[in-house]
Amino acid sequence: MELYQLKLFVDLAEKKNFTQVANENYVTQAAVTLQIRKLESELGVPLFHRTTRAVTLLEAGQKLLPYAQQMLRLSDEAKETVRETKTEVSGLVRVASVHSVGLYELPPYIKRFLQKFPGVNLRIEYRTSDDIYRELLAGDIDVGIVAYPTEMSRIECRPFSTDDLAVVCMKDHAFAKKKNVGVPELAGQNFVQFTEETPTRRATDAVLSEHGVTVNVRTECDNIEVLKQMIEIGYGIALLPRNSLTENDKVRGLRMIDLKDIKIERPLGILLLKNAPRFKAMRAFVDTLMTRQDA
Repeated sequence: MELYQLKLFVDLAEKKNFTQVANENYVTQAAVTLQIRKLESELGVPLFHRTTRAVTLLEAGQKLLPYAQQMLRLSDEAKETVRETKTEVSGLVRVASVHSVGLYELPPYIKRFLQKFPGVNLRIEYRTSDDIYRELLAGDIDVGIVAYPTEMSRIECRPFSTDDLAVVCMKDHAFAKKKNVGVPELAGQNFVQFTEETPTRRATDAVLSEHGVTVNVRTECDNIEVLKQMIEIGYGIALLPRNSLTENDKVRGLRMIDLKDIKIERPLGILLLKNAPRFKAMRAFVDTLMTRQDA
């Protein structure tokens, strides 16, 4: 028996729904079915009674469930116990962040953390929000950092920071001369946008829709640096996080203009796996993120 199979078995026993278990583990329903069948084949007995409407535990499954739950808990406890034998804060902390937060929000926190804990190996990767949730549930990362965080049954969200969105255009654009821009003025403008599955894109689309505004989306990308390059060549304007515009961007001719009579707030959050081991280096990193920079 593999721990991954036992985890899917426990999830299915609790949720009683293949689709929900597949979604929460970011795998296909067929993959869940395959792993359960492998487990049943190894044990030589069926564990679930399946119908088109329900999934229920059979007697063998009921007997296996407490053992499976205990094995998963012991596995987590064993990892944490071994890691905690180290007196110094060291080891690897695996972090995944969306580009717009990792590039512009994290650097001062990372600097402070590594200065205080030089023995820690901090691995930071840039991912889409969906990938971060998926990798966290799969155990491939320890900490996720996203915009518009969403709490899940197995994922804990902690507040990190709050940004807001503003119009970004080139210095020769008509908006660049304005102090602020009303949402209705965006109608018909050429836009470069985050991809549709991006939470920030969904938020901006919602605001535009509420105001009855339609824009001409010329390109979509989940990399904010690419979007700024598109703005620079005059391909369109964008609604981007305020902290994403750097001094170098301004030298290149990009300008940021406030929205008039509205503020599109963009909450940023720290994602952690619930009931998972949190070793010293990981806890220290999260504590650093949750400590204000001016403190």
